[in-house]
Amino acid sequence: MGVYQILFSDLDGTLLDTLADLHDSTNHVLRELGYPERTLDEVRRFVGNGARRLMDQAVPEGVDAQEAFDAFQNWYPKHCQIKTKPYAGILEALAVLGEKYPMAV
Repeated sequence: MGVYQILFSDLDGTLLDTLADLHDSTNHVLRELGYPERTLDEVRRFVGNGARRLMDQAVPEGVDAQEAFDAFQNWYPKHCQIKTKPYAGILEALAVLGEKYPMAV
């Protein structure tokens, strides 16, 4: 049996720059709930472990994030493609890699 190579990749934050839409959506939810907004750098530090963790960190300390998480889950899917875009050069890189390897996201 031979060795079969395939490239697997994550989409959000790996192939696509989603930070601006995550930032905007986080701040929309925080504003709606009367909480202070977060900077882009803060949201950048909060992402990477799912939406629940993002909201847990975004709301003020001591606040139960369930309401914010629910609001984010409702808002973000409808607003996640406004500023999201592939990282520079990623489409070209995928085209080159796709000539040699099967890929999955």
